[in-house]
Amino acid sequence: MICRTPGEKRSEKLFRSRLRPYLKTKKTRTVPASPKARAENHSEIVVLPVADVTHLFNHDAMLAASHAIEDLAHDTGCGELIATFQRIENFTPQRDRYLQIAGEIDAVRVWAEGEPPGRTPAIDFIPIFHPLLTRYWVVLFESAEVHAVLFCKQANESPHFSRKIFSGFYSFNPFLVRCIRRRFSLLAAGVDGVVAHFERNFGPWMPDQDALADIDALLTPA
Repeated sequence: MICRTPGEKRSEKLFRSRLRPYLKTKKTRTVPASPKARAENHSEIVVLPVADVTHLFNHDAMLAASHAIEDLAHDTGCGELIATFQRIENFTPQRDRYLQIAGEIDAVRVWAEGEPPGRTPAIDFIPIFHPLLTRYWVVLFESAEVHAVLFCKQANESPHFSRKIFSGFYSFNPFLVRCIRRRFSLLAAGVDGVVAHFERNFGPWMPDQDALADIDALLTPA
């Protein structure tokens, strides 16, 4: 990024304050996605990735960043939260948390493959209609003053969440957050062509499967 606005700095500061408790309780691990950016000594783990830089996240790091953005939405008290859960089963453990958030802000929209759960009238459920979208994990919050997005794509083929690795980034850039949110609105309207635009403009760097072999062992908590 060339420059950062005061609002962007404020959003990041708020995000990091809410991320800190999750880092204390989770075995969050990330490494730079680009091989050129990785330290040769793989014991040097990047605990917290830098904003706007593509990293590989293990599942605990994904949850920590996701929960920090969710807390940011809840505490802001207004705005819109968008979250993709790949499959609806992944949303079930978070149901009460999201109902609480929905009671505090303007809109909560959950994307997932599968039948939406009952008794959740405050949450808008949007079915994932394109198989490519099931590989994405996105948590986005936008309000008048606060902007944040975690944008990742599953890099390996594991069906088990604890073994999944995601390539992506998080950002507090208002323009980027607004652009991604707008494309989700188009997707919700059934504009299938936006999926290809997603891949072309936002799709993170994907390591080949051979390169993931050692990274998989590195990112999985013992």
